[in-house]
This record gives sequence, structure tokens and C-alpha cells, in this order.
Amino acid sequence: MISLPTPPEVPGLTWRPRSLDDVAALIRHVQRVHEAERLDHVAGAETYRWFASQEGVDPGTDTLIAVDADGEVRAEAAVFSQVTAQGGRAFLSTEAAPPFAHLRRFLIAWAEARARQALSAVAPGLDRVIRSGVEEHRDAFRAELMDAGFEEARAFATMRRSLADLPPAPPLPPGITVDTWSVARDESTRLANNASFSDHWGTFPMSEQMWVSSYRESEIFRPDLSFVAVGPEGVVSFCMVEVEEDENSRTGHREVYIHRVGTLGPYRRRQIASHLMVRTMEAAAAQHMDRAALDVDESSHTDAGEVYLRLGFEVTERSIHYLKQG
Repeated sequence: MISLPTPPEVPGLTWRPRSLDDVAALIRHVQRVHEAERLDHVAGAETYRWFASQEGVDPGTDTLIAVDADGEVRAEAAVFSQVTAQGGRAFLSTEAAPPFAHLRRFLIAWAEARARQALSAVAPGLDRVIRSGVEEHRDAFRAELMDAGFEEARAFATMRRSLADLPPAPPLPPGITVDTWSVARDESTRLANNASFSDHWGTFPMSEQMWVSSYRESEIFRPDLSFVAVGPEGVVSFCMVEVEEDENSRTGHREVYIHRVGTLGPYRRRQIASHLMVRTMEAAAAQHMDRAALDVDESSHTDAGEVYLRLGFEVTERSIHYLKQG
């Protein structure tokens, strides 16, 4: 049985799992980290509530925080794991702001051990991967991951563009229609997602429960800004969108986040996804949002980054994803 490392004794700090009652303190904590190290994404209340609602996540076992006498969070770790018939993967999130940044090495070790516990449910012989992403400019954090045995595997770019002067939506191929997302199209969209990402790096199919909690039941999912392209066999391409109002209120931008874009193999390179993205950005602009954002695997075999560049997106940040076999 894999055991978790014992938290270090730090005067004035108490270690415990986090709960929804800690959300306000967690937001203040991540803002302090951002001020010290410039994060790509500064989580808001919606993000913490979303995490707690995910399939397989138990905040009592998958999270750890250090709080001071005033209830302020000074360090945190969280693990999100996915166990499937194809294998398993776990994502680590660890943060500590000065003067407690030295705790990050322990947080990485704790999160890795918890990930290994979760991935022990993966059938023997299948792949088990532990993964952690960190902003490219955070040299100390990257060194700590490598010291813990993680290896650099992939670069991801955050891309943004203004919602002013949008290009026209490319024409659709014959036989393809576009609808806003609806519950009636949800299962067809999930199946299209699993099929379209089956040949992408580091992905596993999403179960119905995971898909529903990630989108239909998520408070940040925006069905009115999400579009699907439909062919004779059902959904063939999709653009699923989120808006985090809490984060937007702190950044001063009304940003729509294009969370997931995919197209079935036979329909790729026909500009269907580009059409959906323009439709999303037009709808967001009509609601007085001012910019769009997305993240992309820079080594994607679909050349998605080039598609986004042609739509006017520009790289604003990069993150490096590190891997370790579980």
C-alpha cells in the first residue's frame, strides 16, 4: 500500500483537506501566488467548486492545504485522476506563495503519492501517467519537478485575441448544419469528443458522468456560446465554451474561454471547427465580451495552433507539462 508523506511541522500552520468553505481563502492564496510568480490562470470560485464536483474527486483525500491561525491558505495540493479501461492519468496541482514556497517540494511529493494511490485502480499492464503543468517562466518550480523525477514532455500555449474585427465564418461543407449546444445533442457531442481526441497525445475517453459534470452541470459552461456541427451521423465537430465571471471581475476583461474544440477525422481540414469558433466569438461579442482565449498543444498533429493563428489568435503564455510513469 502506498503511503502519503507526513506534512512537515511549520510553526503557525495546520495541515488538513480543503473544503468548499475554504474557497474565499483559496482565491486569496492563488492571488498571492500570482503576484509573486505571474500565473497563466488565476482560479476563481467557480473553478474550485467545479473541481469538487468532478467524478472520482474526493476533497477529503485528494486535497491538502496548510492554513494559518487566521484561516488563510498558505500552501495547497490537489490531485485529479482518471481511471479508464485504456489506462489512467493523474494531474497534480501544487502552489505555495512566499514565504512558504519551500513547501512546494513536499506538496509535489504528497500529490505524487496520492496520484499513485488513485492509479493503483488501473488494471495491470495498462499505462499510468502522472502529469503536472507549470508556466514556462517559473524556473524554480520546473527544477523542483525535475528533481522529483518528472520529465519535460510537451509544451502548451495559451492564445488570445480581441473580439473586435472578427473574420467571417468560413462556409460549411454541403450536408453540415450548425446548432447551439443542447441537452438533446449532448451525448452525440461526448461521443464525437471521444472519437476526435482518440488520436491526441495524453487523452482518454470521457465517461458520461465526467462529461456531464464538466459541461452540462458546470456553472462556468456556457451553452449559449457553444456550437456543434451536425452531419448525417450526428455531431461531427464541436466548440465547448466557458466563462469564469469571478476571474473576469479580477482581470478587468470579459473573456470567453474556448475550452474544447474537436472534429471527427473524416471532417478535418474543412474549416468546420473554424466556423464554429467564429460563431462562438460573434455570440460572445454580442454579449459585450472583449476577448477570447484557448490553450493548445504546440505539437498537435492536427496543426491546431496554425488554425488559431489564422483566426487572429496570438500566443500570450506557454506552459510545460511534465510526466512521470505511475
